[in-house]
Amino acid sequence: MEDPEAEYSCSEGDRIAIVMPVYNEADSIADTIREIYAKLASKMGKIDVWVFEDGSVDGTKEVLRKLENEFSSFHAKMAAGRKGYPRAMKEAFLAINPEEYEYVVSIDSDGQYEPTDILKLWNVMRSDSPDIVMGRRTSRREPPYRRLLSRGLQLLETIMFPVKCKDVTSVMRLMKVDLAHEIAGEVKYSPYNFWLEFTARMSLSDYNIVEIPIDYRERAGGSRVYSVKKMPRVVLSEFRALRAVRSEQSKVNSLKEPMFMGN
Repeated sequence: MEDPEAEYSCSEGDRIAIVMPVYNEADSIADTIREIYAKLASKMGKIDVWVFEDGSVDGTKEVLRKLENEFSSFHAKMAAGRKGYPRAMKEAFLAINPEEYEYVVSIDSDGQYEPTDILKLWNVMRSDSPDIVMGRRTSRREPPYRRLLSRGLQLLETIMFPVKCKDVTSVMRLMKVDLAHEIAGEVKYSPYNFWLEFTARMSLSDYNIVEIPIDYRERAGGSRVYSVKKMPRVVLSEFRALRAVRSEQSKVNSLKEPMFMGN
């Protein structure tokens, strides 16, 4: 009988970079990386894992250096100081060389995403050849305030942009490296949530996007993204960022109009 997981394997010509920023995850990052290799290495033999450290002060750097000795296809880039998630994620995408890798997939470093779901994304990419395959989290094991924040940001974005996905802040996304460079290179307004602006810019182009259900687990480690007190500031800041993207696009469209009118 044919191996049901064989459909997920990469061909000899495929090379995929898994990228993630990390900040203060010394207690959990080693388990996260080892799980990725344990679950994917035999099925996606051409994968490299790239971790972009963001000025951690809890020993994360030391753990990453040990992992580089443990896995030959593991790479860690250290930062002298904190950049913040949006800048760290943007630089992670832009650091991947399209001459070395054809595809890139993003994932978080806290263990909430199930690595085997990357195989599901890859299967869709290989069979249907969309521009982007992304995961939609179907069961979110998070505090109620975090789910409320995500729903609020999703509602905000769907009102302001013609989004083509339901989970606008999902991290797990697979695409060609050139496309990741194109979209990530334009992200510049969001102070907190890189993916909200990334999704907005995705929606402004005619990309073929496929969204599939994925698991979302309890968070490993002790670091936190937003506190309850910070939520109003996050929402206001992200609204301003989305408004800036929409304003920018309106200016671009207005510059195009005279060209069409003259034809």
